[in-house]
Amino acid sequence: MNIGMVVDNELDGDVRVLNEARSLRGAGYPVYVLCLSKDGSFKHEERDGIHVVRMPKTKSWRNKAFFFANLYPEFHHQWKKAIIQFIGDYDIKVLHVHDLYMAKSAYQAAKAKNIPWVVDLHENFPEAIKGYRWAMKFPNRIFTRPGLWKKFERQYLPKADRIVLLSENFKRQLLDRNNELEEEKMIIYSNVPDVEKLESYPMNDQILPEKGNSKVLFYFGGIAKRRGIYTLIKAHQNLLEKGYDVKLLLIGPVDKAEKSRFLQAVETGLQSKTIIYHEWQEMTDLPSYIRASDICFSPIVKNPQHESGIANKVFQYLLFERPVVVSNSKPQQEVVEQGKCGLSFISEDAVDLTEKTAWLLGHPEKAKEMGRNGRALVKSTYNSKAMAKNLIDMYQNMGGDGLAR
Repeated sequence: MNIGMVVDNELDGDVRVLNEARSLRGAGYPVYVLCLSKDGSFKHEERDGIHVVRMPKTKSWRNKAFFFANLYPEFHHQWKKAIIQFIGDYDIKVLHVHDLYMAKSAYQAAKAKNIPWVVDLHENFPEAIKGYRWAMKFPNRIFTRPGLWKKFERQYLPKADRIVLLSENFKRQLLDRNNELEEEKMIIYSNVPDVEKLESYPMNDQILPEKGNSKVLFYFGGIAKRRGIYTLIKAHQNLLEKGYDVKLLLIGPVDKAEKSRFLQAVETGLQSKTIIYHEWQEMTDLPSYIRASDICFSPIVKNPQHESGIANKVFQYLLFERPVVVSNSKPQQEVVEQGKCGLSFISEDAVDLTEKTAWLLGHPEKAKEMGRNGRALVKSTYNSKAMAKNLIDMYQNMGGDGLAR
């Protein structure tokens, strides 16, 4: 049964899609992935046994077409056309598309070729787009029409034969707001890491010479207000004022719209060398940076989008035995508290974040115990191999009459 995945990016670096594709390939399914091309030319190549089919469209085309997706049909029409050809060329038996906005094209293509289709939601997109400044600022919002994505969700999600979600909490959200959805058609595949791959990266004990004798607080990922980064910066300042010898390590790209605000927020810390910032580091270095740190953070702002799942970074931190401090965004709070691998704080409350961090700094043995608990949790439950069972079971059911139309 050839599985055809569709993703609206260049695939490289899309950890979730690659983990799922590798898991299905490992279970014996031929997997084909239709994605964008870097140079606008058609290519078919193999990667880890996965067939990667690059359509002759670039990310630049995608961004322009998507901007007007709620006004003009070009984005959906071009993807529908490409998916129909993809299904025919590679004898695709089940279509597996990633993200809500691909659902219309997938539904129409699957219907045209009379095959079942799966939609894989990486986020609560109708809520996520509200946090994108480019989409919400005037006059862009006249064209992007963010409010229409909820209508899109209500229209197309019930048409899917299966829905893959990040968390039980996200599933509850969807069922509560759309009574046409059927719970038995939903499965969970959390944003979990490939443990073997991460553990294969060489460890560099000298990767953070700036540490000295200080304790290091680490955040990795996109830098923006919606990710709680300014709450973390303020908490770090509070700790310095209280006399703690702590350095804040930040690695990740800054949202373009917030670059000046971020640089202003970290200016004093950069000058005093109490803040270390890198816009980008190789993924192979991530384990070394985690091990060089003392406490790791996921301070995302609590909202309906962020309560759709848990950031991959949380599990990456835990794998390398570091206690975590997370905001009370429900899915990550539940995992951390149930696994006894860290603490949660009230979202956007720098005072509470300061207190929780100070407690861990003052209880090093308890912090180490939390780190050990976190590693055990990831090794047993929150990893790509364990999570793949849900995905493989879903496709095994499809192999019978589970998706008879």
